[in-house]
Amino acid sequence: MIELLKDRTYIRYWLAVVASFLGDAITKITLIYVVATETSDPVLYVSLVVIAQMLPSGVLGAFVGPLADRFPARGLMVGSDLVRVALVLAMIPVRDSPLLLLVLILFTGIAKAFFETARITAIPLIVRGHSIPTAVALFQSTNHTLNLVGPALGGLLLAFGSVSAVFVIDAATFVISAVLLGSMAVLREVPVPGPDSGRESYWKSLGTGISGVLAVPSLRFLAVILVPVMLVLGLFTTNLNSQLLNVFDLSAFYFGLAQAAFGAGCVIGALTGPPLVRRFSDRGLLIGSIVLFGVSLLLLAPTGRLRDALGVGVVLAWCVLAGIGSGLFQVPVANTLISDLPEELRGRGVGLLNALMVNFTIIGVIVGGLAADLMGIAESIIVAGGLLLPAAAVLAAASVRDRNNRKDRSGAGVAS
Repeated sequence: MIELLKDRTYIRYWLAVVASFLGDAITKITLIYVVATETSDPVLYVSLVVIAQMLPSGVLGAFVGPLADRFPARGLMVGSDLVRVALVLAMIPVRDSPLLLLVLILFTGIAKAFFETARITAIPLIVRGHSIPTAVALFQSTNHTLNLVGPALGGLLLAFGSVSAVFVIDAATFVISAVLLGSMAVLREVPVPGPDSGRESYWKSLGTGISGVLAVPSLRFLAVILVPVMLVLGLFTTNLNSQLLNVFDLSAFYFGLAQAAFGAGCVIGALTGPPLVRRFSDRGLLIGSIVLFGVSLLLLAPTGRLRDALGVGVVLAWCVLAGIGSGLFQVPVANTLISDLPEELRGRGVGLLNALMVNFTIIGVIVGGLAADLMGIAESIIVAGGLLLPAAAVLAAASVRDRNNRKDRSGAGVAS
């Protein structure tokens, strides 16, 4: 990781992504604050803001992929940043109109869908000569850290400045990102075209990309494994805050500590990933991280009982463990996605699998609310963790079967 941090190209790219991610995090908390304090139905509008921020990546992610395979990442990323500058500044005069604000949030989400697809697609260009798992871990740990720092910074800015000033600062982070990315020559490289890409229409290219991605065994396995995990992750994300505030009844101070503990666990999981990737296969680490995350959710049951006897430290330890499982899972996912995608399909593969992750996370968020109402907050989290274990067992059995089939085919080929 030290060698990667000494690479000037990587550092410039990393700083650009930090600025863009920080702008996203500050914008998110600012928008939630605006609709929560300045609308007649804050619960409804907060939910709509969260959905409007996530939905474009789920709906449009796969459709951005063909463009990422045809155009340089620099144009897509810089263009996305500049569009978000205009959109964030446009939120200032319409902050009192929630419907117009939601429209601008949707457009911001569309721009982010372009940015994220191009960002992930460009990682192999940035880390040439370095370890992809290490780069992935550094990005993931940075993202988790900014998810903690961004809202806190946004809250401080709101406390000591006006909402309009915060929007201006948000826009400035995207300007910084655009300037840094625009200065990187490596991002101007045109993606390697496939044999028929020049003759394919957009829709034909989209279909070819989907079939090409699913033809790769490791990516097909990844697509299957993402479905149950993202559903559970969405449910967990929905019910974690309610568990901490309503079930554990944490004060504001300890609630903040619990959130920090979960974030710290995510960072630990992300940074633990690279050495484990070198020792185990991506598939084995995927299954192992699912088991760890599932077990951590099951441990909520004894955590609830021990909390009364041992204090809030037990809750913080549980948050760290759940964070480790969540953060570790993302390393082999990203490593498989970046390493195994054919170069000419990289944009379409990233867009397709990112859309799959976001869509099933959204479904999990919806299911999480329903499950909490039907069976209780803690019970819904524990049941979700329990469902991950048999899912991991089925996936492990399928993985062993596939490996044995490959050995049998290899043996037959040698014998003949």
